[in-house]
Amino acid sequence: MPRIFDGLEHLLKNDPVFSGLGLNPADIKRIYVGAGFRGLVRIVIGQQVSTQAADSLWQRLQDGIPNVTPNSVLILKPDEMRNLGLSHQKAGYIRGLADAINEGAFDPQALDPLTDDEVYKAITALKGFGPWSAEMFLMFALARPDIWPAGDLGIQEGLRKYLGLEDRPDFEATQKEGERFAPHRTAAALLLWHLKEMD
Repeated sequence: MPRIFDGLEHLLKNDPVFSGLGLNPADIKRIYVGAGFRGLVRIVIGQQVSTQAADSLWQRLQDGIPNVTPNSVLILKPDEMRNLGLSHQKAGYIRGLADAINEGAFDPQALDPLTDDEVYKAITALKGFGPWSAEMFLMFALARPDIWPAGDLGIQEGLRKYLGLEDRPDFEATQKEGERFAPHRTAAALLLWHLKEMD
């Protein structure tokens, strides 16, 4: 993910707050989820749960389905999906994604040459995949360097600390403040998540 690495390097050197953290780009966690079906399933699992819970659920799913493909998901019964830790809702989203791929209505491998906006529209057209899911795919599957998930509570909390605020900024304020980090907003998001976890 060299484009994101370059952004991290730039911000850690030049940003007035990030440069004072004493970090280098290698200190910042970057997760590559893969640009295909597996990556999108990983993103569904991460919806509305903590990073730790998402990691645990993903590991549980991989233990139960070593080769996570549309066909390997579609042969599972609802009870089997629940036994792997998937809620009824998330199981439905994953099955819907698998169906869309098998029917030729959606091809995650064809997204890479598209613009950020085109990828965003293609993913949010899928049931259960909203703005956050599209942003995570752009960041962690396609390594796009200027993605800003303003609705993510972790980003908002990291931004609160960055700005020295008492209250967490809302979506609109976070969206506006993100402009200061362009064209390195993906790197800024990674740094804000890191900042959130720091004491």
